[in-house]
This record gives sequence, structure tokens and C-alpha cells, in this order.
Amino acid sequence: MTMERKQNRPGGLLGLLFGNQADYVRSLKPAYALTFLIFFFSLAAGYSLGSFDIMEAYLDALPSGIQDYSLVQFLMFIIGNNVFNGFLWITLGYVFSFPSLYLSALNGFVIGNISHTMIMEQSLSFVLVGLIPHGIIEIPTLLLCSAMGMSLGYSMINRLRGRGSLRLELIKAMRLFITRILPLIVLAAVIEVTVSPFLMSLFGYY
Repeated sequence: MTMERKQNRPGGLLGLLFGNQADYVRSLKPAYALTFLIFFFSLAAGYSLGSFDIMEAYLDALPSGIQDYSLVQFLMFIIGNNVFNGFLWITLGYVFSFPSLYLSALNGFVIGNISHTMIMEQSLSFVLVGLIPHGIIEIPTLLLCSAMGMSLGYSMINRLRGRGSLRLELIKAMRLFITRILPLIVLAAVIEVTVSPFLMSLFGYY
């Protein structure tokens, strides 16, 4: 039985990360590619419009007293925020996919704009050291949530045409979210509050 399960598990990186859900993730490739392109161009737009500084508005949106949070409190805040965002990106896809795409674009613009501000005030290496360790996991994971939302929106359209199963698509999305997305979000948050600050300190930014 164990040998059969190993043989049936998809190979490659997707198989390693997502196990027997790799086929579902693979079916999201077109949606993921579109989401990534929108995010990338929004990131570039946010960086190009660096004079339109939204850093202050972003900081104002954070909870008051966040600078006094303990390590555990900050970790819980990041996890809760990203879990909420990921779930929102998926479920809002019901509205014909547009909200998921909009949130991807908005997120890209904000990251690009804030990166521009931080590069001007600090340096490119400051942004890379602070963002890459956790961002390399967090950003693709949230974009996957957006792709899942797009897929749900497409399923909704098909259902209105009397084709496909929206319920089945939702079950696959929620299963992936609970068993794979959540652990990746937690991993990224742990890196953000431990590894990223350590590297920032190592490079003399703290």
C-alpha cells in the first residue's frame, strides 16, 4: 500500500510541495501566470510612481502599538493577516475572478511603491535582505491563492452555463488552502520574524 502511494504521487517540485494535490495546482498554471504578470506589472508601476508615497498610509493602517508587540504577538499578527488575505483572495474569486486580480494588482503596487521609498531612504540591499528570505515563500503562496480565486470565478461562470461543479472546485481549493497554503504562510511568517531580522542585523541595518 505504501509503495502504491509513493508511485501514485506526482513527481517534480510540484509533487514535492503539494503531494497528491499537485495535479490541481498544475491546472492553475494559466491563472497563476496571469496573476503573476498582473502582480509584476503592478509592482513595476508602484516602483515607477515612487513619488506617490503610500508608506505613511500603510503605516497608519497598522495596529497602534505594533512596535511594542512581542515576537510571538508579531508572529501571530503576520500569520493572521496573511491567512485572512489568502482566504479573501480565494473566496472573492466567486465574483467572476475580478476581485482576486484586483487584490494581486494592489498588493504588487503597494510592495513596489514601498520598495522605492525604502531604496531611496536606505538601499537596494536593505530591501532585498529584508524582503527576499520570507517573500520568496509568501508572495508566490498568496499569488497561488489569487489563482485559486480566479479558478473559482471561472467555475462560477461555467456553473451559470450549466457546466462543471462549483462545489467540487471549492472543495479542492479549501483542501489545498488548509493542508498546504496555511503551513507555507506560517513558515514565511516565522522566517519574517526570525531569519529576516537576523540577516538585517548581520548586514548592519539594525
